[in-house]
Amino acid sequence: MLRLPAEFDLHALEVFVVTVELGGMTASATQLRITQSAVSQTITRLEAGLGTGLFDRSLRPLGLTPAGRALYERARDLLTTARTVIDDVREGARLPVDQMTLAMSETFATLLTAPLLRRFGGRVARWRIRSGISLVQQQDFLARRVDMLVTGSNTLEKHPGIEHHDVLDDPFVLIFPKDYTGSPDPAEAADRLPFIRYSLDHGMGQRIESQLTRMKLRLPPVIEVDIIHQQLTSVALGIGWSITSALCLAAMPTLIDQLRIEPLPRARFSRRVQVVGRSGELGNLAEQTATMAREVMLADNLHPLVQRLPWIADLLH
Repeated sequence: MLRLPAEFDLHALEVFVVTVELGGMTASATQLRITQSAVSQTITRLEAGLGTGLFDRSLRPLGLTPAGRALYERARDLLTTARTVIDDVREGARLPVDQMTLAMSETFATLLTAPLLRRFGGRVARWRIRSGISLVQQQDFLARRVDMLVTGSNTLEKHPGIEHHDVLDDPFVLIFPKDYTGSPDPAEAADRLPFIRYSLDHGMGQRIESQLTRMKLRLPPVIEVDIIHQQLTSVALGIGWSITSALCLAAMPTLIDQLRIEPLPRARFSRRVQVVGRSGELGNLAEQTATMAREVMLADNLHPLVQRLPWIADLLH
């Protein structure tokens, strides 16, 4: 029987995989909350136990040897299996996950934080819930500083080892000041009021900008905001017009009566809301979070909006 080297254990594999994914031992040490010396010693012992080098240390950043590439692919699968075993055992014993960091955009955090904690609060011993710039959150997810995302951006769909659970499609709409009497056509509105642009630091801002490009609308960069409340309040005060989503309106219901809200006359578009997690981690929490988010957003947020603006029902999927 082939005996496993003493240096070949799950902790050593985790250190190795995180070092590969973060591109260096310093970043790996920060993520794992150990010293850089501990990372280096663990990898050195792992290489000694396997009898071969895993990193080409002549390269900057560190490059993998052929043996290192082979181990990386298999180690990821082993760690996924190990985490699944731990999740299953803890769930069977009714023990919570030790800690989880969940990141959401400002809008999703407003709509989902309380329902999420009410439904699943007992499944995690320590919750860390973050809201902020979605593109930064995605980078943090890839760097393992975030465990699960609720996002309206699909930029992570091509990354391996990630599972995506669809929630719903959130349609974009036009918003104008309440007393705006001009045409809702964006090209004509742009001649009468400045366009309030949502920051390109956010996935939603990039999605809107991409659609404006498809519509061949070149709008001068007069005003840019990065918070939904800023966007809707600025329009309500008559400062300009903008494009926002149905869920963003639902998150700010007190401002709806101060706006003129219209469907896009052409080139209608939406964003796909998803819950993103790592395959084989946290059990079925990501999938159940997506189901909960769909129920809450439809019943508690979008249904009241449709009652006020019935035509939005035709845009929902």
